[in-house]
Amino acid sequence: MKQLQSTPAPLYRASFDYQAPWYLQDGFIQTVAASYWYGTTWGWWGESVPWLSHLPAIPWQEHIFRGAEDVPLWGLWSCPPAAKGTLILNYGITGTVRDAWYAHILARKAYARGFAVLLYDWRGHGKTAELSPAPSSDGWREGSDLVQLAWQLIALGCPDTVALAGFSLGGQLALWGLKAAVEEGCTPIRAGAVLAPNLESNRSLNYLLTTRIGRIIEGRLTAELRVEARKRQERFPEAVKPGAAQRVDSIRAFDREMVIDYYGFRSTEDYYEKTSGLYLLDRIQLPYLLIYAADDPMFIPDLVPEIQQRCGQNPSANLLLTSRGGHVAHINRRNRLEDRFWGLNRMLDFCQEKTFEGGRNR
Repeated sequence: MKQLQSTPAPLYRASFDYQAPWYLQDGFIQTVAASYWYGTTWGWWGESVPWLSHLPAIPWQEHIFRGAEDVPLWGLWSCPPAAKGTLILNYGITGTVRDAWYAHILARKAYARGFAVLLYDWRGHGKTAELSPAPSSDGWREGSDLVQLAWQLIALGCPDTVALAGFSLGGQLALWGLKAAVEEGCTPIRAGAVLAPNLESNRSLNYLLTTRIGRIIEGRLTAELRVEARKRQERFPEAVKPGAAQRVDSIRAFDREMVIDYYGFRSTEDYYEKTSGLYLLDRIQLPYLLIYAADDPMFIPDLVPEIQQRCGQNPSANLLLTSRGGHVAHINRRNRLEDRFWGLNRMLDFCQEKTFEGGRNR
């Protein structure tokens, strides 16, 4: 790993600073509270949730796209009249298009601003997992998938100025998409914005196991991954080693049993090192916004200085680092300027600035 100079990170000038409510000052509490409240109400109401009633409903169209290696990718897309840009959204490590509440909020907001939008199940997730045995690769192949998605959305009539957005592990996918866009000559992809991205799995997974809260988080994610492993074993037994699903007792075990052999990695350590988003931060050549909370309970705190250093070396990087905000949360204090989804609003501001002709249109 190359030595990093202590360079100040480039700052993105947000419309106003983030202020966590007094009762969401703790990162773990904010993470759990946001996920429980918004996730639960989304599960009850779906597209009719009261807190999205001020935004127009999206007339979704179902479509099966083709990714790299011709992997089928199921998704929902929509293009409003006189759309000005296209936004591709990537949700986190587990879940599906159906239940990724935070992705749906961003999609509704983006559609209301004039973005064509795509929500899709990435490799190994949701309906895509029913169509192909190809597992997720933490962005390593999903970057090229995003390039293919961009081209196909344009062919469907969406604007040819495209931004990528991602949350948690989906943020890492979006970063890989920006890298692939340059390498594969996908000029329509102009920028990206990521919220609480996964950046270094080796260190963060070790860190999770050192705290009680971390072990709870890891255990919950493992349970969801185990379900997906069993489904894959049932659907594509020829692509899964005998007994692999039963051996999934951690996130690392899932990747060991279900991923690394498929893509030819030597070990989970090798896999995490080569797919890590952290080491892309100083090399990505397209403009991107990274929103990160220092109190994110998912990731080892020691990453923060290196995030600042790597972003500081890259003129394409824009960093919004906050002391509070949790993981895929950043719920703001009530104010008269906008709703409480501060992080999502900053993502949209940036993507709009980089893709719409004439700049920001609030």
